[in-house]
Amino acid sequence: MLTKRWADKQTADLPPPARKPAVLLIDDDADLRRTTGLILQANFSVLQADCGEAGLDTLKKNPVDAVLCDIRMPGLSGIQVLEKIKATQPQLEVIMLTAVGDARTAVAALKKGAFDFLVKPAEPEQLLNTCAQAVAKKNLLLKNLALEAELENTRCGKILGQSKVMQTLFVQFQKIAKTTATVLITGETGTGKELAARAIHSLSPRAYKPFITVNCGGIPGELLETELFGHEKGSFTSAEERKYGKFELAQGGTIFLDEIGNMPLLMQAKMLRVLQEKEIERVGGVKPIPIDVRFISATNEDLEECIRQKNFRRDLYHRLKVIPVELPPLRQRKGDVPLLAEHFLARYNSLYNGNFQKISPAALRCLEAYSWPGNIRELEHLFQRIITLEEGPVIQPEHLPAELRKKKK
Repeated sequence: MLTKRWADKQTADLPPPARKPAVLLIDDDADLRRTTGLILQANFSVLQADCGEAGLDTLKKNPVDAVLCDIRMPGLSGIQVLEKIKATQPQLEVIMLTAVGDARTAVAALKKGAFDFLVKPAEPEQLLNTCAQAVAKKNLLLKNLALEAELENTRCGKILGQSKVMQTLFVQFQKIAKTTATVLITGETGTGKELAARAIHSLSPRAYKPFITVNCGGIPGELLETELFGHEKGSFTSAEERKYGKFELAQGGTIFLDEIGNMPLLMQAKMLRVLQEKEIERVGGVKPIPIDVRFISATNEDLEECIRQKNFRRDLYHRLKVIPVELPPLRQRKGDVPLLAEHFLARYNSLYNGNFQKISPAALRCLEAYSWPGNIRELEHLFQRIITLEEGPVIQPEHLPAELRKKKK
């Protein structure tokens, strides 16, 4: 039997923390509450309730960081308590306590959102570790939610930016989104042209309709027509069934034509007709199909130079450029580098289970001084590489490539 002596031994040499996380223990077994409470007191402030109803009432009156709840209790069952907690405080983790041989119910609890389950009586170390993990997960979620809220004023869709040029663009996106006018987004490689297109779509009345992307430079010219317009069964040798093209798939929504400058001239003529007539014909088809699609195109090419070189149609250019949007390179929005760096640090720490906590001031100066020829994509790839290959907890200049360290102020 576990005693107070065990708990005292665990805490004898430990300095008291500023504030212990609070754990709510819900169980109708008074002896188990007593012994479990003694164990938990080593690291946690313990609240207790002898039934589900009392536990829920305690939650309403006290801040709690994790819950330990018996599965089988009179009145509300542990599963019912779990469901009610997750309905009102989804960030709060619940650990289920179960008797030997009750694994099926415990698995059902996991499917309903329980953090874990422990077989009674739980080993002290396992009990403390599981509760600590539950508290850490809740705190991480709250931290991420706070970060998301903090970023709301610096983002448009998934685009981040606090610099004046980006804030001006965000206002422009909101105005553009209210219309169905054709948009041409220009900018260097890696500046986020597809993200800008998605932001316009997500702010528009078409937000819940499809957003379809076509990489005009990544599809061979002979296949691009079928990709865009679709084809009828039997229209060519391998056309064994009807295929719907991207225009039809985007019906009611937005089609994003990336790398439009690489579209073959023959397809440019057909695109012009689609923009003028708002209808298409499948390859091998004879019946025009009306389409309701918002057109957004993007390029890192100088289309006016392409026109002079006879590689792009002037009439199509003017059809596409009803509303021009130019995305600035990262070197012209230096104030956004720290914001983007923190975002990528948090993102890839989470994805790759990294252990980096922050960026040192010296490393941040290196990042701000660099010209970023690859723009945001280059910055993102840098953080992927660092978090994959290096050890934390702080990103230092030595973690950066030589070309960035040379730019240190």
